[in-house]
Amino acid sequence: MRQLRIALFVEGSISPPQSRGDPALNRIWNEVLGSELNLHPFCSIVPISKKHLVAMDPRNPPMSGSQEPLDYLMARKLEIARRLKQDPFDVAVVAWDLVPAWNPEGPYCRWTETVDLYRFLAVSQVLPDIWKNQARRRLQELEGRHQPSARMSLPPLKQGMVLAVCMEPMFEALLVQDEGAVKRALQVSETPRGWPRQGWGDCRERHPDRRILMPAIAAIQSIKPRLRCVKHIRGDMRTKKDEWGEYILRRLFGDPKARASVLQHPLPARLVELLSRSEDR
Repeated sequence: MRQLRIALFVEGSISPPQSRGDPALNRIWNEVLGSELNLHPFCSIVPISKKHLVAMDPRNPPMSGSQEPLDYLMARKLEIARRLKQDPFDVAVVAWDLVPAWNPEGPYCRWTETVDLYRFLAVSQVLPDIWKNQARRRLQELEGRHQPSARMSLPPLKQGMVLAVCMEPMFEALLVQDEGAVKRALQVSETPRGWPRQGWGDCRERHPDRRILMPAIAAIQSIKPRLRCVKHIRGDMRTKKDEWGEYILRRLFGDPKARASVLQHPLPARLVELLSRSEDR
């Protein structure tokens, strides 16, 4: 039986290969998270933004710099594989940030967005029927619950499935649970000037990237002599966001005091829940 090929459509940016040979997103999701969680590697990692999901809803007006709808992107990737006579992906994981950068104060609901994802996939005009049928089955199961938490056991993975991972409020929440652990990850012995004092470990913090990690990275970049990580990642949280995320995550997993809290975070737990099932067909 062939191993199902799983593609990851995930919030992030396209970055050039680094000295270790892989873009930062591949290092985050395959080399670090995937390896630590004992998951089979994603066959493809496709950067997306929440705008890809928003664009599927015909009720939404066009946004500035809007992306193609997610179902169009998925269909295009499947068609490219077919034309190149390559094996297409069989299952897609879609991981998006609940709180988008363009409206960080807006009201958002993980349940509503998850249901909408399957609703729009089920009526796609471009996806093959197997993907629409699987989305329709998932939608029916979700809408049939008397409350969101009343869930049945997940079925084995099958071709055409889309697995939803809504990161709340965003991926960077995984990294800022413990201020001391992040200091150790960055090899900071004393608190530098400009280091953020609030937000660490606060589940109510909606902007962990902008309010915590961005000033933290800016603070360590002012330290003389330059820290090893600053020499290695030549950029800030705007220009090298994924690279900093990968570096901190890798160091957290290597820290016995931080490892347990990272593994207990909802994001790794959700990935294990979804992908540790049978992947053969």
